[in-house]
Amino acid sequence: MNIMTKDPNIIRRVGFESLAKGLGPVGMAYFLRQYDPGEGDYTKERKELLKDITIDDIKRELNR
Repeated sequence: MNIMTKDPNIIRRVGFESLAKGLGPVGMAYFLRQYDPGEGDYTKERKELLKDITIDDIKRELNR
């Protein structure tokens, strides 16, 4: 099905219909449970968490 719209309601409806048709209702439920948009700013958090780690540190860990 070719949907040429930007209406999020139509896209969502067609998406659910496609998932149900392709995966069945149980498969669709399992697929949807995997989606988690998360929260926060991953890039900012990653920079903070890794600020003191160098490439040499990573190489050392890999060789260990």
